[in-house]
Amino acid sequence: MSWALVLTAAPDELELLAARLFEQGALGVELQEPEQQLMPGTPPLPPGAGRCIAHFTERDVAADSARELGRAEAPVEVVEEDWSVAWRKHHRPLRVGPRSWVQPPWEDAPAAPGEARVLIDPGMAFGTGSHPTTALCLERLDELLAELPGADVLDVGTGSGVIALLAVKLGAGRVCGTENDPVALEAARRGAGLNGIPSERMRWALADPDQLPEAPYRIVVANILLNTLIELAPAIARKVASGGRLVLSGLLAAQADEAEAAYAALGLSPAGRAQRDGWARVELSRG
Repeated sequence: MSWALVLTAAPDELELLAARLFEQGALGVELQEPEQQLMPGTPPLPPGAGRCIAHFTERDVAADSARELGRAEAPVEVVEEDWSVAWRKHHRPLRVGPRSWVQPPWEDAPAAPGEARVLIDPGMAFGTGSHPTTALCLERLDELLAELPGADVLDVGTGSGVIALLAVKLGAGRVCGTENDPVALEAARRGAGLNGIPSERMRWALADPDQLPEAPYRIVVANILLNTLIELAPAIARKVASGGRLVLSGLLAAQADEAEAAYAALGLSPAGRAQRDGWARVELSRG
């Protein structure tokens, strides 16, 4: 059993407050600042304020600390959890598109007949589909494969492989995921096994797009950071087939214009945008 003091304060006072709590015996202090994304189930912060959560082994020490700080808050008992199991409750099935879900292996998404489910182990830490940029890409991939059934899909910077895996589940033709990180690529291969996808059904490549010898793809997705999108723009653009679509993300909303301009300069035409939680998706087409 342990005890916590939960104190609100102005954002510029949080670090000083944390230092004083450590001086008074706190074992650890968590700071929650305005605009910070909080864990699911965490109470929202008061407008314009932050939160300081200090942990103590003894209630009396926590209570004395509050008094010394001139605070009226009482210590709160913290129920001990087995974090090797408890962390799982923060990972639930996510609907990511009109016909698709991403879920952890220990949960079953309430998918309707004909809908696709991709299993991703959050412990792989290379993308579970919950980040807005990944969610935006998955959503558009689902829509595009409904418009272009059986289209070939290239996923540049595949990470956990979730985008490439969903492409297979939605009936894409050729599917390839590329990476420059061999650890991430191995995680993607394990993800394919977790989803029961045979090795011959898709290709994983430790390579840049220009190093892929095969023909261009009807759908190309690149969910990576702006500087890499700019650096690889010629190579990625060359992998978009005539009549094909390019979906870019990994972008803050303010970076969308720069990314779009880099690919428009290479002959692709802007075809749409979307935003979510301050992040952006840019779409372009060829022909």
